[in-house]
Amino acid sequence: MRLNLYAFAPATALLLSLAGGVARAQVISRPSATLTVAEGAGAVRVAFAIANPGAAASTVEVSLQAFGTATAGTDFTYAATQTLTFPAGATGPQTLTIPVLDDAAAEETEYFVLRLQNPTNATLTAGATDVLVYVRDDDTPAPALGRGLTLNLLQSYQTATPFSGSTQINSAEIAAYDATTKRLYVANSIGGKLDILSLANPAAIAAVGSIDIKAYGGINSVAVRNGLVACAIENANPQANGSVVFFDQNGAFLKQVAVGALPDMITFSPDGRTVLTANEGEPKADYTVDPEGSVSVIDVSGGVAGLTQANVTTAGFTAFNSQAAALRAQGIRIYGGLAAAPATVAQDLEPEYIALSADSRTAYITLQENNAVAMLDLATKQITALRPLGYSDVRVPGHGIDASDQTADVLIANWPVKGMRLPDALASFEVGGTPYLLTANEGDARDYSGFSEQVRLSANGYVLDPAAFPNAALLKDPRVLGRLNVTNRLGDTDGDGDFDEIYAYGGRSFSIYNATTGAEVHDSGNLLERVTAADATYGALFNASNGFGEAPVRKNRSDDKGPEPEGVTTGRVGNNLYAFVSLERVGGVVVFNINNPAAPVLEAYVNNRSFTATGAGDLGPEGLVFISAADSPSGQPLLLLANEVSSTIAVYGIQAAVPTPTRGEALAAAPLRLYPNPSPGGAVRLSRPVSGTLCDLTGRALRQLRATDRLETGGLAAGLYLLRADDGATGKLVVQ
Repeated sequence: MRLNLYAFAPATALLLSLAGGVARAQVISRPSATLTVAEGAGAVRVAFAIANPGAAASTVEVSLQAFGTATAGTDFTYAATQTLTFPAGATGPQTLTIPVLDDAAAEETEYFVLRLQNPTNATLTAGATDVLVYVRDDDTPAPALGRGLTLNLLQSYQTATPFSGSTQINSAEIAAYDATTKRLYVANSIGGKLDILSLANPAAIAAVGSIDIKAYGGINSVAVRNGLVACAIENANPQANGSVVFFDQNGAFLKQVAVGALPDMITFSPDGRTVLTANEGEPKADYTVDPEGSVSVIDVSGGVAGLTQANVTTAGFTAFNSQAAALRAQGIRIYGGLAAAPATVAQDLEPEYIALSADSRTAYITLQENNAVAMLDLATKQITALRPLGYSDVRVPGHGIDASDQTADVLIANWPVKGMRLPDALASFEVGGTPYLLTANEGDARDYSGFSEQVRLSANGYVLDPAAFPNAALLKDPRVLGRLNVTNRLGDTDGDGDFDEIYAYGGRSFSIYNATTGAEVHDSGNLLERVTAADATYGALFNASNGFGEAPVRKNRSDDKGPEPEGVTTGRVGNNLYAFVSLERVGGVVVFNINNPAAPVLEAYVNNRSFTATGAGDLGPEGLVFISAADSPSGQPLLLLANEVSSTIAVYGIQAAVPTPTRGEALAAAPLRLYPNPSPGGAVRLSRPVSGTLCDLTGRALRQLRATDRLETGGLAAGLYLLRADDGATGKLVVQ
C-alpha cells in the first residue's frame, strides 16, 4: 500500500509518498513542504492522493500545529483535526479546503503548519509530515517616503579597472574628503594604492595622482584634515603591528608611526588634535597566533614634522581579561580561540570602527564580532567601558526577515530567531544636547581554517533541542530556515550539546543608542528589507548580491544577511539632521530624518547598480562621506559612496525640500553648538552650517560668518563670546 499526500495552492503542490512501510518524498512542483497563498485568495486547497491503493480503505489525520504566526479564526479557519478516508481501490485525491480570511491588518507574512499523523493502512515518512503554509499579507503598504530631500546622482566615477577576468585588481573601499584642497583620497586596498582625486567639480571628478602604498604595507583606511592625509596600514604579517603613514595633500611622504595589529579604520578627532586607529587584531587562519585588539591614539596637536613614536598611545583591553564570564553574561560575545587555548578577552575583542563625540573627549568603537561597543576616554587614553548591543528579536512583529533564498516570493516573516547585530560602521550625533550612536547592523562571522562558527541551520551537526523546537525537521527545510546561516557558538543555553536558541548574523537594520547610557532608542527592524523590496526599480533585485561581471540574482542573500547595512554617516541639511545608511549587497543608500532619534522618518532610497552582468553601475558601497554645503565645492550638500566592488565613487547632490510655514508660524531654528568649547584657540567647529555674527558681551560684532560650520578664533582675547545665527539660534563660546 502506498499513500501519496498532496498540499497545494494555485500552481503549487506537494507530494508525500508512503509505500510498504518505507517512505520517500516526491515533489510535484516544489521540492519541499511549503506553499504560499495570497491573503485575498479565499482558500488553500490541500489535496491528498493515494497511489497503489489496496483492498482496504486508508486514512490519515491532518492536524493544526501550535507552531506558526497565523491565528486560526482570525487569519484562516481550521476548527479541529480532520481525518481523510481513501476508499479501497480509489486512486483519486481527497481535497481539504482551508478558508483564508482576508483581514484589514497590516502585518508581515504569516504562516501555519499542518501535520500528517496516525495513518491506517499506510506509513509516513519521518521528518516529512509537516506542511507550512505562507499567507502573504495584502494590507501592508509600501513604506512611505517623506521626501524631505532628494538625492540626485551627479556622477559615478571609476577610480581604476576593478577586475582582470575574475580577479579583483582595484577597489574603492574608503574615501575621505578635504574641504581645504577640495580633494578626495581613496583607499584602494586591493590595488595597494592611495588614489587622489579632485572634487572641484562634483559632476566631473578628475584624477590627480595615485600613490603606491605596498612598500609600507596594505592600506585599509584613509582620513584627511587640512591637507594632512593619514593612512591605516596593515603589516605584511597581519598579526604584527601595523602603522599610520602621513602624507601631504599631494601624496608626499611625511611620517610613519607604529600602531596595533591590523589597523582597519582611521579618523581624526573633530578638533583635529588626534588621529585614532581601530586595530582589529584578527587571528591567523589556523588560530595559532591571535594578537590583541586595540585602539591607537596619535597626538598630532604639534604637527607632524616633529612626530615620533612617543606621540602614540595604544589602548588595549587587558584590564578586562578577568571579566570574561561577566561580559558574556551581559551579552558581549567572547568565544574565539582553540579548544586547548581559548582567547583572552583582549585577544577576542576586535575593534572595527571609531566615532567621536562632538567635543573630542570620547571615542566609541564598534567591536563587531563581539556585538559590543567600547568607550575610550581621550584625556586618559584608556578604555573605560564595554557595552553589549543586544539582539534583534525576529519573533517580534516589525522585525521579521526574508530567511530563504529558495522561495520565489519575498516572505518577510517572524521566526524563533535572534539576529546578532554585529555592526560595522557607527556614527555619533547630538540632538537637543543628548549624544547618540548610530550603528549599521551588518553581521560578521569568524570563519577560519582553524576556527569556524558559521553553519547552515540545516547542517546535521546543528541539532535543535526537541523541546524548544518540536518542528525542527520543518525548520531545517531549505524553504523555511534550513538555508539560514547561524552561529554554533551561541544558543546552547543548558550545555547539553543541542541548541535551545537560534542566532543568525546581522540585524538587517540600523540602531540608535543613547551614547551616555547605552540604552537602545530605536531599531529599524524589517524596514530596510521592506524598502528595497517595494522599490519600483530595484525591488527586482531584492537581497541580490554584489558580484562583478555576473547578473544579479534576486534573494540570493536572503539566507545570509539580507541587504547588509554596512556604512552610516549623518549630516545636517538646512534645519534637519539626516542619517545615511549604505547597503553593501543590494546597493545604494537609505536616508532617514533623525530629528527625533526615537522615531526616524524614511526620506529616500537611491541606487545606481546595473541589472546585467556587463552593465556599469555601483557595486558594494562601503564608505560614506557627507559634505556640508559650507564645505562643498559647489555650495550644495553632497553624499559620496565609495563602492568597493566596482571601484567607483558615486556623487549625489542633496536637494532639500523648501518648507512652507503656515500663517503665523515660523520655522524653529536647530540648536547651535560649538566645539571644542572652551577653545584653546584656532578653528572651532559648529554643529551645523550657519550665517551669522560673533559678538563680544557688549554686543560688538567681531566676526561675520557666511554658510559655514567653522569659526576661526585667532586674534580673539580670552573670554566669553556669543554667536548669533541669522536664523535666530545662538551659541556661547569660551576662548581660553
